[in-house]
Amino acid sequence: MFLISWNVAGLSTTLGRIDSDFKGESIASSSLPPSKLSRSHSFSYFLKRHGDPDILCIQEHKIPLKQLSSRSEPFGCADVDGYESFWSCCTDTQKRGFNGAVTYAKKGTVQFAESRPLGCEELDDQGRVVMTDHGAFVVFNVYAPASGGNSLTYKMKFLNALRRAMRYQREECKKKVIVVGDLNISYSGMDVYYRYRSIRVNDVLQQVEDAKNDGCNLLPDWKHQVAKHWSKIETVLSTLEAKQVETKNITNGNTFQKFRAVVNLNDRKVFLGGYEQTELDCIANFQFPESRYYDEDLGEERIAKVSNHVYIETLAELMSKIASVTWDEPTIKTIANTDGLFKSSPIVDWLNDILKEDKMCDVFRYFWPNAQGRFTCWNQQTNRRYENAGTRIDYTIVDQSLMEFVEKSECLRSCEYNGEDFCSDEASLHAATASNQFQGASYGGGGIANATMRALETQFGERHTGMIYTPPNYSDHIAVSLKMNNHFERYFSTSLVLKGNTKKSQPHKTQKSISSFFSSGKSSSDLSSNSSGYSSFKRKSDTGIVSSKKKKGTLLAHFPQGSTK
Repeated sequence: MFLISWNVAGLSTTLGRIDSDFKGESIASSSLPPSKLSRSHSFSYFLKRHGDPDILCIQEHKIPLKQLSSRSEPFGCADVDGYESFWSCCTDTQKRGFNGAVTYAKKGTVQFAESRPLGCEELDDQGRVVMTDHGAFVVFNVYAPASGGNSLTYKMKFLNALRRAMRYQREECKKKVIVVGDLNISYSGMDVYYRYRSIRVNDVLQQVEDAKNDGCNLLPDWKHQVAKHWSKIETVLSTLEAKQVETKNITNGNTFQKFRAVVNLNDRKVFLGGYEQTELDCIANFQFPESRYYDEDLGEERIAKVSNHVYIETLAELMSKIASVTWDEPTIKTIANTDGLFKSSPIVDWLNDILKEDKMCDVFRYFWPNAQGRFTCWNQQTNRRYENAGTRIDYTIVDQSLMEFVEKSECLRSCEYNGEDFCSDEASLHAATASNQFQGASYGGGGIANATMRALETQFGERHTGMIYTPPNYSDHIAVSLKMNNHFERYFSTSLVLKGNTKKSQPHKTQKSISSFFSSGKSSSDLSSNSSGYSSFKRKSDTGIVSSKKKKGTLLAHFPQGSTK
């Protein structure tokens, strides 16, 4: 079995680019004339080039439910040759056209699908999870809320509901569990670009104080420097304010009004950070109070972040501009690779509990515990992919009992890297940039540059467990993959029949074409729509087959009696 998971950040746009890049090849590869090819043919060809996955999990498709039910979805993407598709769409009236998860599975490999598996109307309305039942195991395709755009209270409510749904499948339904998708969590410091890692300044201050009391001076110089100047930094930051500034695009001359943080240092103004869209954004980057959130499941307020928890890049700037202590790049990397590796937050703790208490496994880190710079998402607006300054927030997580079936790749994909250490930052940079063949957005506008065909070809390869470096203009995320060995066939069936009510997860099958009125055959949608269904967390029936006595319909039967119109 081969599975691919990918946050496409808008399926319509991604499919458009795939069609633009591969339509000619897809037509040439077919024995059928172009007029006979399906609207999704380019996408189907693209998947075959990627190893013809048995299961494809896509997050953030952003396709409204109405488009699917009216069969006006882009490129006919609800019907891909050889696959059944199962959708979860955002039905929140305030956010329609956002979020969304869809799982494509080879026909005969799914017996049930649930588009609302969390058992909470507020959460399920967001369309962030679709679960497919493959007989002996289930796959949760997840697009978790981002920390920046949602309150931590909401995010923890989502994650806790997801964990309960996973546990129900394991404990009550006796299923193996696979969780894939964009969890919007960076589990360890290694999953974050070194400058974006953070340290707890209060811990550093305490370490220096303890060292003094013990008469020990073995701490690195940078810790003594922070302890010496932190009081001054806090005093200067108390004068922090936002100042509106004008920026200019040097290529086209366009001007913009933005904000920068400014402090008063020795009766002169010193700017901090970059240009931000709002006053709040630039101020928040240099404020480090303790923050708390309310945990609805526990019914109590909890600490979200301790005070003086500071990004290393930010701390280096404060030391330079306020304390006149400049750290060179080796020093910053040393800080990042020692004190910057520790991560602790409610969402990190949640994932830690999933892995340890629930006995699951982060497949990538299991096989490559020391891999540096292997990220799955980058800030496209600032062209960060081309320096490989990103984060790893996309996962394949499986029951520990399934790890014996996961096939490890010989090495990590690294494009034209010629070195020996495929876990190095250098190898990762080659992978992220297709050995510098991918190009970012121009300062003059126009978006991310289209890749050459030679660069596009670098994404393809053999089925493997790891990362698939899809082009930057397809999404700000790359895909992650999971390959199971041949012994997994005892869990993976290709002859399952859809059971239960999958109507909600297959809205595209509620729209009947006019030709269907002339057919007496039964489609898979007929079987699934009329069967006894499943409710969240609990199956009502595993049987329920459509009666073969269903009356044939004619076109005239759909008009009032006696009508000749």
